[in-house]
Amino acid sequence: MNIYDRIKKDHDDARDVMDKLKDTTARAEKTRLELFTKFKLDMWAHHKVEEAVFYSFLRDDTKMSKDSYEALNEHHVANGLLEELDTFPVTSDEWGVKFGALSELIEHHMDEEEEDFFPKARKLLSKEQADLMGERFDARKKIVLAAIMPLDEDEIQAA
Repeated sequence: MNIYDRIKKDHDDARDVMDKLKDTTARAEKTRLELFTKFKLDMWAHHKVEEAVFYSFLRDDTKMSKDSYEALNEHHVANGLLEELDTFPVTSDEWGVKFGALSELIEHHMDEEEEDFFPKARKLLSKEQADLMGERFDARKKIVLAAIMPLDEDEIQAA
C-alpha cells in the first residue's frame, strides 16, 4: 500500500470511530471510554509516524514546506485537545462539546490532506518513494502503537 492509501485508510478508520463517538451519549460511559482510548492512541501514533515518514521528507521541499508546517501545527493542536479530553469525565457535557471541536479539526485536516496535500505530494514523490513510505508507515505505526499501549493490569500483577 502506498503512503496515500495507507494514510487514507487511517483517515477512514478515524472517521468511523469519530462517528461512533459522536453517536454516544454521556450515559454510554464504558463505550465512550473504550472508543476514545482507541481513537486517542491511534491518532497519537498516526501523527508521529506520518510526521516522521511523510512530512519530514516534504517539509524540506520548498514547494511543500508551508503545507507541511500547517499540517504539523494541526497535529499539535489535535494532540493537545486529545490530552485535554483525557482530563474530563467522558460523561460530562464539556467532554462532548470538546470532542465535537476536536472532530471538526481532525475532519478538516484529513479533508485538506486528501484533497490538497496528496495531489501536490504526488507531483514530487515517485511511485517507488510513495510505496516505500507506505511500507515504512505501516511498520513504524505498529511499533509506536505497541510502545504507547498501556500495560494490562493483569500483566503487571503477574510480574
